[in-house]
Amino acid sequence: MNNERHPDDLYETPPEAVDMLYNADNIPGPILEPSAGKGSIANALRARGYYVTAYDLHEYPGSSGVYPGVDFLQESDTRGCRSIVMNPPYKDADKHVRHALNILPGQEGGVVCVLLRLTWMAAKKRADLLPHIEKIIICGRLKMLPPNAPDTGHSGTVDFAWFIFRPFRLPLGTVIVRAS
Repeated sequence: MNNERHPDDLYETPPEAVDMLYNADNIPGPILEPSAGKGSIANALRARGYYVTAYDLHEYPGSSGVYPGVDFLQESDTRGCRSIVMNPPYKDADKHVRHALNILPGQEGGVVCVLLRLTWMAAKKRADLLPHIEKIIICGRLKMLPPNAPDTGHSGTVDFAWFIFRPFRLPLGTVIVRAS
């Protein structure tokens, strides 16, 4: 990509990615969007009839329906939400996934839906998270540009997927080793 990275890893989720999630999985509401940026995921889900609590660590001009100044990694509960849907900052994606799995009440049947690069699951340091994945919805190459970056018409260059986690299927830290 010819654009500089946004310092806060702000890359708005395109509506077609939210459509793919909505059409492929039943997400129990209400929903928490803890890394909402300007609100693209939250607003797309609200348009589908969901009640969404959305916040972000940063305040962005043009954000809609997002409470700024809330650090998800410091939160101890889901504010009454049954599911978490997010496109976390890539540099802190692992921390966001782990934290979401730890605070989501598993007995209520909620899910954690996280939009990540498809290759995210290939890292050895994430092996303990893989048993918690119930479904992967491959979105293909999404175009996610930083704010105010010119859209030069190129298509996305990175494959993304929604990773759907069901908490408490196995304790965090459990590693499944498969013989080759």
